[in-house]
Amino acid sequence: MVAAAVIGGIATVAGGAIGASGARSAASAQQRSADAATAEQRRQYDQTRADQQPWIQAGTGALDRLTTASTGDNSNFFASPDYEFRRTEGGRGIENSAAARGGAFSGNALRALSDYNSNLASGEYGNWWNRQAGLAGVGQSAVNQVGAFGQASANNIGQLQLASGNAQASGIRGSADAWGDSIKGVGDIASYWYGNRGK
Repeated sequence: MVAAAVIGGIATVAGGAIGASGARSAASAQQRSADAATAEQRRQYDQTRADQQPWIQAGTGALDRLTTASTGDNSNFFASPDYEFRRTEGGRGIENSAAARGGAFSGNALRALSDYNSNLASGEYGNWWNRQAGLAGVGQSAVNQVGAFGQASANNIGQLQLASGNAQASGIRGSADAWGDSIKGVGDIASYWYGNRGK
């Protein structure tokens, strides 16, 4: 009878140890999985942000040019390649036409150049402004996309961390339950043995 009680007690304690170890191992595996998923979320967010940087930079540059122009400084407009090209080619066309007629430096040729440059600046300024505003909008859109992806990543990471915490708590509880059941089992065996010892 004593041998049976000892064997039963040892088996109960061994079962508790195995159950506690299994609960800790399961919790550890869940935590590693949640940590890996969190790292992947962060990696993907960083990659998305890096992918969007050229668009954000283009938008920021355009916004800077618009801000400068709104203060009355139109140097960005006058230095823009499209304005410069049209001015140069248009001026060349007027000069060539005047030269062909023998009046390259006449008052009419100079007046035509002046009118052309004046009309070109006023006509092209709106086009330039709209192009810059479009680029600024592209940058704003990229920022919004990165922000939305960042929020989604933060939500996912929060859920993963919550799952990791729950797994740890479950492992602790499972381990405690296994040891509690083991101790209760030993107590039951002892109670039974002492209760039946005189029979």
